[in-house]
Amino acid sequence: MNDRPKISIVIVNYNVKEYLEQALISIKKALVNFSHEIFVVDNASVDGSVPYIRQRFPEIRLISLNENIGFGRANNIALKKAEGEYIILINPDTVVQERTFSELLQFFEDHPDAGAVTCKIIDSNGSFSVDCRHSIPTPMIAFWKVIGFSKLFPRSKIFAKYNLTYLDENETYAVPAVSGSFMMIRKKVLDRAGHFDERFFMYCEDIDLCHRINEEGFRIYYVPTTQIVHYKGESTKKDNLDYIKAFHQSLYQFFQKYYGKSHIQLFRWVIVLGIFFRGIFIYLKNLLHNHFPLIADVFILNSIILFSFIGRMEFTGEFRWVDFSHNYFVINLLSTIIFLSLAFYLEVYPKHRLSVQSIIKTNILTFTLLASITFFFKQFGYSRIVVLVSAVISPTIMILWRVILKRFYKGERSALGKDIFSKRTVIVGKGTGVNALYKKIMDMRDIGYDLLGIVTINNADDQPSHGPIQALGKLEDLPQLVRLYQIKQIIFSTEELTYEQILKTMTKIEMQFMEFKIVPSNLEVMIGKSNIERLDDYPLLEIEYAIGKPFNRFIKRSLDIGLSSIAVLITSPLALPILFLKRGELRSFQIRGDKGAGTTITQLKRKDFKKWINRWLLFSEVIRGKISIVGSPIMDYQKLDQKERNFAYKPGLTGIVQINRKKIRHPDDAEKYHLFYLKNQSLLLDIEILLKALFQKLLFVEDMARRVEGD
Repeated sequence: MNDRPKISIVIVNYNVKEYLEQALISIKKALVNFSHEIFVVDNASVDGSVPYIRQRFPEIRLISLNENIGFGRANNIALKKAEGEYIILINPDTVVQERTFSELLQFFEDHPDAGAVTCKIIDSNGSFSVDCRHSIPTPMIAFWKVIGFSKLFPRSKIFAKYNLTYLDENETYAVPAVSGSFMMIRKKVLDRAGHFDERFFMYCEDIDLCHRINEEGFRIYYVPTTQIVHYKGESTKKDNLDYIKAFHQSLYQFFQKYYGKSHIQLFRWVIVLGIFFRGIFIYLKNLLHNHFPLIADVFILNSIILFSFIGRMEFTGEFRWVDFSHNYFVINLLSTIIFLSLAFYLEVYPKHRLSVQSIIKTNILTFTLLASITFFFKQFGYSRIVVLVSAVISPTIMILWRVILKRFYKGERSALGKDIFSKRTVIVGKGTGVNALYKKIMDMRDIGYDLLGIVTINNADDQPSHGPIQALGKLEDLPQLVRLYQIKQIIFSTEELTYEQILKTMTKIEMQFMEFKIVPSNLEVMIGKSNIERLDDYPLLEIEYAIGKPFNRFIKRSLDIGLSSIAVLITSPLALPILFLKRGELRSFQIRGDKGAGTTITQLKRKDFKKWINRWLLFSEVIRGKISIVGSPIMDYQKLDQKERNFAYKPGLTGIVQINRKKIRHPDDAEKYHLFYLKNQSLLLDIEILLKALFQKLLFVEDMARRVEGD
């Protein structure tokens, strides 16, 4: 027993390597005078946390998991091994004061009834974190929280009970529950109350644990005599719909556990309404944040046309509501549709959203088409002067806000927010060239670049030579890193990357409007359509794979829906009765889908029975968007290895690989056909592949007929 540590620290980490490092440094300083053990449970991070912490803090008891199993389950793994007299649960994105643990230990000695305590928690901006203490939510307390009354009336003892915001943040008192971001518990209390309930993946597991501590007769205290900093939201972003859904789901699970059926049915609707209304708010906020240039330009276009119409009628003294409503709404709708269609076709949004040249080109084409319509159709003749005035003023204002922004906005944080105007960028590669490029972009202070770090080719712990440069993770984890860091632009260095690796990586990225650029070692080799940007002596080639272009995706999807709908409608009178009779023979199986994921389709068990019925079902899956008419081969997902799963575009009824099967003698041959299609996909290429497939089918039927006649 003499060797038993006084304190056991448990930290669950998920993709916050740098924050975890600072947390461990501050924790070790606060533990100088105490025997201790520190557990870090890594929930399958992709940012290189495991090798980095293993190298930087070899004394830490690191537990590396192969999948993200949630906050509660991950904590429980370490809690089963912890032997300290006191257990401290703490988030990785925190910084602890040197006196924090000693102050709280003294509080435990002075208050034998204390089962758990927390200290004052402040956010990174210095403000008090209101969710560091809670009530145990009853249906009514949760209702005020879900509908937002707790934020509207933070001093109300009725509406603000969830976070107890009516209590003085600088006074010590007992509370029903405290946050799992920092919680100090007597081990004997934890042994009696039990560990985290693993039904909660994230959120509410701390409230559930505190509820059980209360039931065991112990008290939980809020002690503000010491404090920690919590960089809240670094490991779990709270400004998205996934957070809203996860939080409300956990709240619902809490009520399922502790309240009867009489309450749960009512609360189910409260949860649904909470997700709906908060989801709308978050969606609109993110829409404004992510698409500010688009929203601003459409607003300018509509406003200028509106004021031009009003000015035209006031000037002539012929204001009539019937004429106004007829002409304005038609012209405004036409101009908006034409403007948006051209803007997305020319990729003004989001790739060239700050480009003056692109917005001028879009406006010229928009008002040229609009003027043509008003010229050839007499009923719109009244609107010609409006179109002319709008054609001058609208692009002028659109250009003006871009020029002002580029002149005065240098990349610092502002009321509008840095991320609205800059592209969150990473560099993929290795070597001295990458380091020099990183430094060059950082020194530029350009509005277009918010450089986050480097993604290494092989190992995440293969750190760049420059100290300040962050290695975010490995190339194989880039799709996850894109979602984690909300990356909008990727720059590849071809010093140690092949063009085949680059293209494969591009196909795995799920974000439709991602921008890809390369710093080529040999300018004679390019991928797809490119345009060159220069950072002094560094040429950046913008690269695209054709299948990822929004216009191509739209046309391809339109072709799929059009042809499949015709095929399904023509054959439905015959297919539907047969399917009804044979419905017991239908089965579902998983095939390789888009971006390497599996997707489920339905077929008849007896493949020899009416093969055209299975074709009908496949056309139905095309309409649903699970497969395409022209795509990769349809393959059983369960029989594929990880490499085959990772590299795939949407499967199809036919495709470039399918029509060239006789030429494929090695897996590399098939891969070359895949790469060719990804680079060159277009409507004409799809039609060519489809015609060749039909021609091959006809030749096969003719050959079979000859064999029958020969027999």
